[in-house]
Amino acid sequence: MKCAHVIGAGLSGLASPWHLADRGFSVTVFEAAAAPGGLIRTHRTEHGIVETAANAFVRDARVDAWLSRLELASVSPRRESKRRYIFRERKPRRWPLTVGESIVLTTRLTRAAITRGFAARPGESMAAWGTRVLGPGATEYLLQPAMQGIYAAPARDLSAAVIFNGRSRGRREMVAPVDGMGAFPTRLHQRLVARGVRFEFNSVMTAVDARVPTVIATDAATASMLIGAVSPALASLIGRIRVSPLITVTAFFEPDEHDTHGFGVLFPAGCGISSMGVLFNADIFDSRSQLRSETWIVGDRGRSLTSKNDDELQAMLRVDRRALCGRSQTPLSIHISRWPRAIPVYDGGVAELQRHLNTLPPNLALAGNYLGTIGVSSLLAVAERAAARLG
Repeated sequence: MKCAHVIGAGLSGLASPWHLADRGFSVTVFEAAAAPGGLIRTHRTEHGIVETAANAFVRDARVDAWLSRLELASVSPRRESKRRYIFRERKPRRWPLTVGESIVLTTRLTRAAITRGFAARPGESMAAWGTRVLGPGATEYLLQPAMQGIYAAPARDLSAAVIFNGRSRGRREMVAPVDGMGAFPTRLHQRLVARGVRFEFNSVMTAVDARVPTVIATDAATASMLIGAVSPALASLIGRIRVSPLITVTAFFEPDEHDTHGFGVLFPAGCGISSMGVLFNADIFDSRSQLRSETWIVGDRGRSLTSKNDDELQAMLRVDRRALCGRSQTPLSIHISRWPRAIPVYDGGVAELQRHLNTLPPNLALAGNYLGTIGVSSLLAVAERAAARLG
């Protein structure tokens, strides 16, 4: 039987060996941590479910097939989750633009449709694209918050071409396992073991054997180090990719009649709130909590906010929540997840890497979010393509 290696047991590192096994490989997975899952973990607390990172998949045929394959019961979003807000003038607003800004947006969109001006121009950032196509107001109060909420980076740092090429098309319905996102890697790991896939945890790899078909499903820095000896030019490009840190803070409160209900709120830069956004978990999916469950998302925002210690972070979030809610309230519990290297900055460096991926030795494949796609659903597709490359 053919042998293959997978380095990394995050989502891509768990999906890849499934497809490799389908192609007749005997697979060994090497993981530096003590358990599988990467960023995706679910903790069950006395107050409700805590997701350490992603709280849902973007639903498509591939995700549905995986949920069925793993026999995981799923839950769809609640009706309340359709309400999404952006904070402006000290209030969460479902439509944050003024009448004048809305007219400019409509005019700009019409013009872009007529002139086919939606496409990104060479070297154009998302901020520049937004100003050109949407107008300054829509860029500041719609596009910028959305980019920070999804990519944890300001729109000026993001390549418009990379963002548009990496985004899925069509309707973006969400779905999640009933027991939380962590159920997916846990069940997948169990099924892989049953299929004969070997796992070596607490195993730090420092190089790859290019003679053995290998999927490198790690972060960008580790991937760069691993392929340095066999593909130094490509390793250099991967090593230049910047990665944004991220903190998620889930807090549980007693419900209040004045609570805002919906999916959550995004906070534009300069609005008086330091966090990038907050999710209202119990409004998104059933079974998450019987209480008020909020996950606050904190990025650096050019102010090293993720370097704050726990006490400083909680003090900042008390100020943020008071600005959002207009009142102070003591949480029943707080759960902090820190990710020093969470999300790649999708800038020109990612675009340059994409142009040179064909130089990767044929016995190697890469699977990671630094390749230009984001989201747990996209990582499943990346893993499938990586296995196909080796098969």
